[in-house]
Amino acid sequence: MAERGIHYLFLLFSAVLGVAVAVVSVWADGTQGADKRLWALIAGVSAFGVVLITHFEKRLVEKGKKRAEDRAIRAEADMAKLYSTTLRPLSNTIKALTALYASAAPLPSSLPSQTGSDLQQKRREVLDRVLAGAVSLTAPPMEPSFIPRARCSFYLYDAATGSFTLEGTFPGHRTPRAVIDPVGAAHMKNEILGGGGKTFRIDGDQEKHSYLIPVGTGYKAVIAVPVIYGTEEIGILAVDAPSFTDFIDPHVTLMESLANVLAASYALR
Repeated sequence: MAERGIHYLFLLFSAVLGVAVAVVSVWADGTQGADKRLWALIAGVSAFGVVLITHFEKRLVEKGKKRAEDRAIRAEADMAKLYSTTLRPLSNTIKALTALYASAAPLPSSLPSQTGSDLQQKRREVLDRVLAGAVSLTAPPMEPSFIPRARCSFYLYDAATGSFTLEGTFPGHRTPRAVIDPVGAAHMKNEILGGGGKTFRIDGDQEKHSYLIPVGTGYKAVIAVPVIYGTEEIGILAVDAPSFTDFIDPHVTLMESLANVLAASYALR
């Protein structure tokens, strides 16, 4: 209430000041007469009208901005609900179903070359969709360039050597490192993939830097999730963005769900 009173007080002050300036401008030459009074009246009314129009225009802009903010808040809440109540349970179910099928009907140790090639092609299609989906659902393109702001990458883990190799990335115009150095590999293995897996996030608050993003790459925020099938450590799915504010908490659930889908695709091999 007090804020609204102050607002209208400033409006009144602006109107009085505008009228005064307009009238003084008309009378500045010192002449007299009915025409002069008429023009002074017209100037005062015009100035008052300009102040009112400016005020109402500003109020409309503020109301529009408030409605946009409210819609954004509702959209974020709806997205969080979608992730938590639909996408994540569904991805867990797909992963469990694939694990059950793989254990009940394992593939033969030696597959015909054509079958192996088909499986590899299908797995590649799943990976490409996961990478593109992560980018479009976290930090999508914006005007004027419409170039994707986020970048999603999948690093395949080699348990024999302890190394991580880039298996796929989207988009392709800012490709990350093809092979992670030993220090970074140790970080990824111990803090993300090891111990049953744990999601790692650089949010600018609790975590500010990681070997996942070298300095000068243009990216700051990271969500990196383990891709694990049963007890097999497959790799790490990571999405990067230029600003910490690009990612919100539901994006973590999204990435974990996509990692489950990716793990399911690696179960049948």
